Amino acid sequence: MIARSRRKHNRAYGISWNESADTYARMGQGKSCATGTKLPDNLMALQSRMKTCLLNDAGVVQYYTKATDRTLKEDGTPSVLTGADGQVMVEVPQGWLKYWYSGTTHNYLISKEQFNGASRLNAFYKNGAWVANRYQSAYEGVLYDISASIYTDGIYQTAVSCVFALVDSSLTIASRSGVFSKLTIGDKLVVSGTTNNNGTKTVASLVSATKITISEACVAETAAATIIQTEKDWAATTGDKLASVSGKAPINFGTRANFRAVAKNRGAGWRQQDYDLASAIQLLYLVEYASFYSQSKIGAGITNVTDWPTYNDYNPIAFTGNSNSIGNATGNTAGAASALTESTKYLSYRGIENWYGHLWKWCDGININANVPYVSNNDTQFADDTATNYTALGVTLINADGWQNTLHQISRGFLPASVGASNITKITDYYWQSTVWRVVVLGGGAVSGASAGAFCVAATNASGDAYRHFVGRLAF
Repeated sequence: MIARSRRKHNRAYGISWNESADTYARMGQGKSCATGTKLPDNLMALQSRMKTCLLNDAGVVQYYTKATDRTLKEDGTPSVLTGADGQVMVEVPQGWLKYWYSGTTHNYLISKEQFNGASRLNAFYKNGAWVANRYQSAYEGVLYDISASIYTDGIYQTAVSCVFALVDSSLTIASRSGVFSKLTIGDKLVVSGTTNNNGTKTVASLVSATKITISEACVAETAAATIIQTEKDWAATTGDKLASVSGKAPINFGTRANFRAVAKNRGAGWRQQDYDLASAIQLLYLVEYASFYSQSKIGAGITNVTDWPTYNDYNPIAFTGNSNSIGNATGNTAGAASALTESTKYLSYRGIENWYGHLWKWCDGININANVPYVSNNDTQFADDTATNYTALGVTLINADGWQNTLHQISRGFLPASVGASNITKITDYYWQSTVWRVVVLGGGAVSGASAGAFCVAATNASGDAYRHFVGRLAF
């Protein structure tokens, strides 16, 4: 029995981080490997088992995709990533964690199996029961339009001058160079702010990035304050559904509660990205690379864009699926200043595309009041602005914005105890906060620059806030 226990413990692996000296050391398997570089897969039982699958609405895996190319199944035949075969998800296997704090050092030791002093990760105690796997969307959230029976593209153009032409039923917006670049034929758009052309329109053709035609007739006019947005039905149970499919622009401009509703509309067990799952993936990254500095170890992601407002008014820049060709690998092709250039780029961590950057991602299962965080992993009890049915983490977050410097001594996530570091030291990602009840977004957006990253947190938004650069992410 003793020998078996030792063998299990020997399969554990992890890192320690001295938050005072800002130094790392590896522990367990791979302890002789360098920090700041990727640990070999054969020494990582959890990360190496993360893989893309197609999950049906009942939560059953239909098939896995090829490790090196998501457009193929494991047997080499074509996969279907458009929704017909299910939602494109990354399977995250259950893991065990032993966390302790000694002196000024945080220690994280993980394993696929139980070992002395370890507890199962909170992410896998879902809705009151332990589950073998959790599933994170491979892509940023797309909307399935129930009324039109289509996966649609996200757009929310604020008041802008639009020319409506009778002769060809066209809409032209000249002041934003990529305004219509992320639409596809059949998208349903709701137009408002005009004198004669308000209502729901159907995209008939994409003439250019600044001009589309619609199936409905137009009345000739130039409307100076036109608003154009995707048709959306946020209603619980009967409304649209959040999705993870390839080839679409992520759906934007909804509150966290809106995204919660459409995620749950997919069926029992579905939800948007939650705090515990997000924390588990952060932990897996941290142990793999032994560095909080994700922008250095993985890449910048779509975070350095400078022309976003004039390109498409802070709307999605990239279609989902740009990273399909690398399958479950980690990679980055992004980091340019041009939105047009970034439209074909991606960052991916083990199949999770745009894990950070591009668009801020809502995080459910966490509420913060007066800098005190409360968490839950029961999606039937997710709600805003409340501690009811939530667990207090027993800490108070720093009441100042800044580069995260030290962490609270807890095993359930990574939350700042102080700020005052920089974009290349300590956590290397920024933290924003506010008083009263607040909700959380993660990762940063296309203009966040060095502030973005795997541990970037913004807790400044009220539950009723909705923005063009905020999206949801599907989870199961």
